[in-house]
This record gives sequence, C-alpha cells and structure tokens, in this order.
Amino acid sequence: MSQQQGSSAPTVDFKLIRPKNYFANERTFISWLQLAVTMGGLGLALLNFGGDGIRVRISAFVFETGALGLIVYAYTMFWHRAERLRRGERGTWDDRLIPIVVVIFFIFATAVNFGLTFHKKAYTPPLDNLSVITMSWGSKAR
Repeated sequence: MSQQQGSSAPTVDFKLIRPKNYFANERTFISWLQLAVTMGGLGLALLNFGGDGIRVRISAFVFETGALGLIVYAYTMFWHRAERLRRGERGTWDDRLIPIVVVIFFIFATAVNFGLTFHKKAYTPPLDNLSVITMSWGSKAR
C-alpha cells in the first residue's frame, strides 16, 4: 500500500519512559500505605485492648482519622505523579511538607492518648458525700 501524496503519517513523540520511575512511584505509594496501616492498627489496638470509655474511643478515632487522611493523600499523590510521568514532565518530585505533618500528627495523637490516659488515672470520683467532705477539708470525719 502506498501513501497518497498529500497526507502525512501521524507524528509520534517517543519520549524516554523509564520503568524505574513508575516503580519508584509505586514503591512510594506502598510505603505511605504501610504507614497508614500501622496507624490504623494502633487505633484498632487502642479500641480493642484499651478498655471501655470515651477516652479510648477518642484516642482510637484520632489515629484512625490520621490513617484515613494518609491513605487519601497517598492515593492522590500516586495518581498525580503517574500523570506527570505520562506527560513526561520534569521537575522536583520530592515532598517536604507531608512527612513533617505526619510526624507532628504522631506526636499530637500520642500526646492525646497519654493525656487522656493519665487524666483518667489522676481523677477518681468520690464514692459518697462523706468522702467529698473528707477530700474537701483534708481531714477524716469522726
């Protein structure tokens, strides 16, 4: 088959697409997911073995919310970077802000967990009116 005189073949832009870049993107995505699963596991462990009460549920909710947010972030960044790879964009691929945010979140969640745990142990409600009087005056009733 011969081509007609006036038509031209479509031009194809052959960019150098390296598979290692796609695999690096996938490895980064899987690493973020591993961290999210660890955070979710901490939340579930608190919920299952932390005892009853609202304090344990609050701590577990904080960890689970962080894990869910990390999963959403990892998913969006994976697709954003994959699209940049498909287009052949150049530029910086590192993310300097989110690792710092994750560390601060871990510190915050751990502080919430310890704060609620120690607050629970420090305060023991009085059993009856006599102990309220005893606690308020500092001496035992006779």
